[in-house]
Amino acid sequence: MKMANPEFMQLRPVRRSSGFGLVELMIAMTIGLILLGGIGYVFLGSRQTFRTQDDFSRIQESVRYALETVGVDARMAGYAGCVNLAAINTASPISVGVIANNPPAIDIGDALRGYVGAAWAAPGAAPATWVAGTGVLHIIRASEAGVTLTGNLTPTNANVQITGNPYNFAVGEALLVSNCETADLFRATTVSSAGGTVTIPHSNAMNTANNTVNEYQNGAEVFRVVSTTYYIATNTAGNPALYRRPEGGVAEELVENVEDFVMRFGIDTNNDFVVDSYVAPGGVTNWRQVLTARVSMVFRGSSNGVATQLQPCVVEYTSCTPADITDRRLRQVATATFGLRNRLP
Repeated sequence: MKMANPEFMQLRPVRRSSGFGLVELMIAMTIGLILLGGIGYVFLGSRQTFRTQDDFSRIQESVRYALETVGVDARMAGYAGCVNLAAINTASPISVGVIANNPPAIDIGDALRGYVGAAWAAPGAAPATWVAGTGVLHIIRASEAGVTLTGNLTPTNANVQITGNPYNFAVGEALLVSNCETADLFRATTVSSAGGTVTIPHSNAMNTANNTVNEYQNGAEVFRVVSTTYYIATNTAGNPALYRRPEGGVAEELVENVEDFVMRFGIDTNNDFVVDSYVAPGGVTNWRQVLTARVSMVFRGSSNGVATQLQPCVVEYTSCTPADITDRRLRQVATATFGLRNRLP
């Protein structure tokens, strides 16, 4: 048998890899950088989209809450129980000036008033952080629930008597007594209880010269008067916000990042219960002609630089000031029109 050649039986050495060359390394790095740039671009785009959507969501939430809160009060403006403001004899108006301790006076017959200007003109002291030049809306109405009057209340009797005091009427509060024909506004001088009957002597019933009121029978109701002022002020974080202040109470912040409050009022000049025109607060000569209130607010996002370009805004055909738009915050102007239910037929 022929033996194999031992030279061919020896193993050949394995050839070692020489690795990447410079060209191959540069190509790989270029491809990696392209992929990394694409991922970064997608990330930045997604982040910008998220910030934009998050800001818009917050703005929309603020819009809904602010307009709903103001709308509830505006629709109820002038509420006086079952009597409609249009049915009240204008020769005997409801208590001119009894609510405001400081001028200008306002009464439930006026229902609401708007103010605008560099100086505070609404009832009460000016808030220290009020943003001058922004609108102020003052609304007055009776509370939703009343207490039934007991016994007769004649023009010579200045004592309002009710059964119990479930709503804790207090001395000095503005109260309203109303039936389905008329209403009177007064302040309680004392509140006393005896045998289950609460007696409230009153003063400043302003619709007659001798501080007496109309005659009311059993079934009339006594209401607490709610007097509320809405305005824009700077909060503790340095941001503009919508505030609500009840008469004699502490102001509360409702919505942050509200820059402006603009109002237009629909007036009926010929008593046909149809709005003839919309005018600014300064154009209203008789607040008892107001049937609707159109409220516009400028809302802004919570972060600077979210918008990719300047965000101009227009309120009632007037542009926002340049200082409001150069920060590239998102902005939205929200407008709603509220009918004064107690003035409509």
